Amino acid sequence: MRSFGSAKALAVLLFLLPAARPAAIPFHRSTIVEKSSARGSPSSKTSSASASASPSANSKSSGPTTEVQGGLTGVLMTLPDQIEDAGLKRIPDDQHPFIAPGPDDQRGPCPAMNVLANHGYIPRNGIATFEELTTGMMEGFNMEVHFAAGLSALNFVSRGNAFANKISIGGESILVPPLPGNIDGNVTGGIAKTGRFEGDASMSRIDANLGDNKNFVQSKFNLNLLQLGKFGEDGPDGNNTVVNVKTLVAMEKTLFELDQKQNPKFEFPARRMFAAYGQTAFLMAVFANGTTNATTLPILDAFFRNETFPENWFRAAVPITGGTNAKISSQIAVAIPTKPGRNNEKGEYVEDPEPPAPFNSSLPCAGYLDQANNTPAVLQNTTGIFKKNVDFLTGILFAAAKVNPGCTQFAPPSGPANV
Repeated sequence: MRSFGSAKALAVLLFLLPAARPAAIPFHRSTIVEKSSARGSPSSKTSSASASASPSANSKSSGPTTEVQGGLTGVLMTLPDQIEDAGLKRIPDDQHPFIAPGPDDQRGPCPAMNVLANHGYIPRNGIATFEELTTGMMEGFNMEVHFAAGLSALNFVSRGNAFANKISIGGESILVPPLPGNIDGNVTGGIAKTGRFEGDASMSRIDANLGDNKNFVQSKFNLNLLQLGKFGEDGPDGNNTVVNVKTLVAMEKTLFELDQKQNPKFEFPARRMFAAYGQTAFLMAVFANGTTNATTLPILDAFFRNETFPENWFRAAVPITGGTNAKISSQIAVAIPTKPGRNNEKGEYVEDPEPPAPFNSSLPCAGYLDQANNTPAVLQNTTGIFKKNVDFLTGILFAAAKVNPGCTQFAPPSGPANV
């Protein structure tokens, strides 16, 4: 497998969701991408951008906005407007106090989503629409609308109900019904279900193959704090308490090495690797206090262990774009040479085959194909509002991927259902 050039290739799309971590980077050519994710094995269903690229936004005024299929009501998704109050602001405000989740509220492997739900920036029960997720990320973290929408889209095509416009930030819920006709099984898994997007090498959760991948594990998170103690910068909270890129690189290497050895079925394909670098960069790009532009030990502790906004925390002064996150993820990428792969039956890490052109042009492009190859192909055979929503979501993902030079082919959903 060839290497793909400079560190700038990494763009992020993801963080937010499941907190997963890796230890390497494979394909990347010099490019900065604002969002995207997924790996790539050859797919005969890919098509040219001009022929198959899906629209990136549903119209807010054309045609019906609801529809019934198989007894289930579908809702047309739309792209929220960029929030007007997009400056430095203390978070949470008085309208969003912390309230611990109740026994029926959904929480999952993504600390950021859990924090937003605990403060009511998204519904406190952990069941949200595309618009609610996107707006919540804008309001709570001051993420730019397209960056936030990319993360929402990725989760919806992977583990949400794109017809009913509902997703669980945790596991299965009766509030998120299966897709019409049960075309992807009898239940909708939620963000926590591993395999499509959520995966191995989490910063604060156990691999799903080894146990509970939804709840915080202090002993695993402590491994990251050890790296902060070795490589972090000095700050008002003491020596080695401010996160820097060296810290993030050390975290990634440690977690990858640990899980690759402990999990016989360890997998780290391109889609997971790409998402993991973006998620790690999130710690500095999104979690930093807007007044200091620094992420400190107390900030990490609040977001991960307590799943609340830190005391006296301010969101960024300007909307955070995928490009902002990519500047950090690219530095992580260049420092970690491992390529996408997985353990074989002997527990040895084996590199995955290189994806076909043009998807081998960069890690983001390879990740985009890989994600499409693990998104249910049955989504292509939908109609009405269901089809409009699928096109809307996949269009957002392709719009992000094609920012990478050479990533010119649209990759439709082509993966198995009910997995």
